[in-house]
Amino acid sequence: MLLIITPNPALDRTMVFPGLRLGAVQRTDDVVVAAGGKGLNVARAARTLGQPALLCAPLGGLTGDLVARLAESEGLAGRWSHHTAGETRTCVLLVDPAGGDATALNESGPVFSATDWGTFGATALSAASGAQLCLVSGSLPRGVAAARLGELLGALGAAGQQVIVDTSGAPLGAALAVRPYGVKVNGAELGAALGRGELADVAGAAAALAELRAGGVTLAVVSLGALGAVAADDTGAWWACPPPINLVSSVGSGDSLLAGLSTGLLRGLPLPEALRLGVACGSADALTIGGGKIDMADVERLATGARVERVG
Repeated sequence: MLLIITPNPALDRTMVFPGLRLGAVQRTDDVVVAAGGKGLNVARAARTLGQPALLCAPLGGLTGDLVARLAESEGLAGRWSHHTAGETRTCVLLVDPAGGDATALNESGPVFSATDWGTFGATALSAASGAQLCLVSGSLPRGVAAARLGELLGALGAAGQQVIVDTSGAPLGAALAVRPYGVKVNGAELGAALGRGELADVAGAAAALAELRAGGVTLAVVSLGALGAVAADDTGAWWACPPPINLVSSVGSGDSLLAGLSTGLLRGLPLPEALRLGVACGSADALTIGGGKIDMADVERLATGARVERVG
């Protein structure tokens, strides 16, 4: 079972506006409301791949109740932690089909107390007991210091769990300090964490991953947008590049990449083939509106057309 720990879930409201113009009154009847946040996107893509997964997320208020119901309606299993900090945040995604990519308007969410975070952490540790692999995906709630994430990762590691972390900023720094099993980030996030500036090419990404591994991370992965992704473990470093696509929305593509990679690893695929599946899922997501939504026909076509090379 794959456990997906999501510290800062959301209600995603995606609206499609052909010819979107800021500063003008516009109306649409093309609206999708879904349980959101990075971890929910991962779970959605994993379900399409047939990978059993359990979500663990803190929810609050009527919005949190709606997120739980929407997740259940999609067949996404959840172990929810309920807090009293306020309403679960809402994120609005604006899509112009001819605009080249989506615009994301993300709320920060409620401010957590130490009790709210402690309850969530205990729920996550309990849920992890039956997992083969744990993912920690997304930002932290307001009021939660980055060090608290490091403590949770340390507790998961002490319990014998393999954890892959996908976050950014100070939480990523705290995660790296406790040397989790795996890290999956994008080029801008990893470049900032290592003080290198944005990583925009394969050679720079491979060098950054070597630095992560020298610091104690076993599996290191960096996504590079249209260039695909680079991953490294004890077998070496690998670059997977998908064929070109006509981008609709990149929102959730990195989450679908993580879903594909994790599914491949759980199925016993060697890293280069797991990475191939990951970049195929990420590209398939970019063809759709809504994070974590992938079509298996697209995944199979993109996986077949992806190029995988050893780079270290």
